[in-house]
Amino acid sequence: MALIRARRQDSGAEVAQGGLADLAARAWTLAVARAGQDELGVSVELRGVTVERRMLAELAEMLPERALIAVLDEGAGDATGVAVLDADLMAGMVEALTTGAVAAAGEGGARRPTRTDAALLAPVLDRALAGFEAALASAEGVDLPPRGYRFATTADGARTLSLLLEDGPYRVLRADCLLAGEARRGALLLGLPDRRAAAVPAAPVVEDDGFTAELARQVEGAQVRLDAVLWRLTLPLGETMALQAGMELALPRADIRRVGLEGMDGRRLAEGRLGRQGGLRAIRLDGPPEGAALLPGG
Repeated sequence: MALIRARRQDSGAEVAQGGLADLAARAWTLAVARAGQDELGVSVELRGVTVERRMLAELAEMLPERALIAVLDEGAGDATGVAVLDADLMAGMVEALTTGAVAAAGEGGARRPTRTDAALLAPVLDRALAGFEAALASAEGVDLPPRGYRFATTADGARTLSLLLEDGPYRVLRADCLLAGEARRGALLLGLPDRRAAAVPAAPVVEDDGFTAELARQVEGAQVRLDAVLWRLTLPLGETMALQAGMELALPRADIRRVGLEGMDGRRLAEGRLGRQGGLRAIRLDGPPEGAALLPGG
C-alpha cells in the first residue's frame, strides 16, 4: 500500500493529506493494475503514488520528454484532464499489445509517441479511468471525484496542453509504473481539475408575472457580432493602398495567449487564448480585461 505523507514540495505546491488522498492512491493503483491485466495481459504495478495540488503551469512543467500526452474529456467534447505516460512506459505497453511480451528497454533511447500508439493505448487508459471512477463512486468526502473522464486526443507538448486545458488548480497523481514485473518501468501521471470551490449561493427569486423571463427570451435571441482581435496594426495610407493578396505583415507583439474579444463599438469585452475545438479555431475566454475602463480600440 502506498504511503502518502503530508509535506511541501520545493515549489510550495500543496500535497493532499490524510485518508482521502490515500484512498485515491489505492483506487488508482488498483484500477491501473486491473486495466493492465485485462487489456495488456501483463502485470502493471504502481509504486510511490503521490496526490498533489498543482496549477496548470506547474502541471505542464512536470511532463517528461517524448511522453504520450493523452488529453481527457468528460463526454462533452471539452478537454479537461490529462494522462501522461513517459516514452519507456508507452513503448512497453505497445510491445505487450502487439507481441504479447515486454522486453527490457534498449540502449537506443526512447522513440517519440505516434497517433498509432495513442489509438492502441486509448482502451487501456479508458479501462483504468472507468475503474478509478467506480472505485471512488461510493466514497464520501473524496476531494478527487472522477467524472466520466475518457481519452479524447493527444497533445504535442506542454505548450499545446496549456492551450487545451483550462487554467486553474489540478489534482495530480504521480507514480512510478512497473510493467511485467520490472521488465519495463516509467512515470505515469494523471491530472484532473480541482473543482472544490464553494458554490455561489443562488439569488432569491422575485415574482414578476413572467416579465423577466420573457424579456430574457427576447434579448437572448438577438444577434451580436464579436470580433477576435490578435493585434492592431497601423500603416501609412500609401502602404495600405498597396496591400495585395499574398503579402506578409509582421506582427512582432502579437501573442496567441492574449486575444481580445471586442464588440461592434470597439470595446474590449474579454480576453482569451487562441486554441482549437473540434477541428475549428476557438478562443478560450479568461475573463474581462484588466482595468475598469473599457476604451475603444484597447
